[in-house]
Amino acid sequence: MAIAPGRRTGAGASARRVGELARTAERIEQHRRAKATLPLTAGAAAVIGAAAGTLMGWVVGALAAVAVLAYGIRQTYRRQHNSWAVGAAGEEATARLLAPMTRRGYAVLHDRAVPGSRANLDHLVVGLFGVALVDSKNWRSKKSRIVINGGLLRYGRYDQTKTLETAVWEAQQAAKALGVPVRPILAVHGAKVPAPRGRTELHGVTVVEAKKLRNMLEGLAPQPGWDAARVSAVGQLAEQRLPPHSG
Repeated sequence: MAIAPGRRTGAGASARRVGELARTAERIEQHRRAKATLPLTAGAAAVIGAAAGTLMGWVVGALAAVAVLAYGIRQTYRRQHNSWAVGAAGEEATARLLAPMTRRGYAVLHDRAVPGSRANLDHLVVGLFGVALVDSKNWRSKKSRIVINGGLLRYGRYDQTKTLETAVWEAQQAAKALGVPVRPILAVHGAKVPAPRGRTELHGVTVVEAKKLRNMLEGLAPQPGWDAARVSAVGQLAEQRLPPHSG
């Protein structure tokens, strides 16, 4: 059953809602612009088609007119890059990777609200290792790559220090809500992490290729005092204190 934009739930829900709002606003602007551009495009198509038809016959003229009209419509309604939709797709992909862990005794939550803030936590994983905050990044540009130099993380031209600081802050907020330490993790889709096993530690954050995230989490050593009962209790506490993000 289809879910209205304001009612999406689960991984990537809040980012998807914002992306849908942006797409709706874009479509409204396209319709407004089309009222001016499409009549001009139709006029240009008629003129070019007539000229081509006079020189090379009516078939060529008709094809030329259709080509001009199609190009104008395509340009008017061309979709712009929607970073929110891209981010939501990354969160949904991470959720699929983490799904098998719930059958192995882990508690996994997605798109949770940060108390007293408009921010959200992409994913929380609770296991015998404790609690991890996973922030998803969908870095799939063919023109960009991850570079790590002098303790700095860059993706393409952009310094990602703020991204790492945000992950630390989100983990701290989750720790305050749950009363236990929370480990910040950045899971990267698409781009390769230039480090052994596709993972590295930067500024207190584990940066890992998303495809290796589950194996990494399942390989973390159990912490003293953590058993199945505590995993369940902390998972239930997270459900209560970190509700689904409302957008």
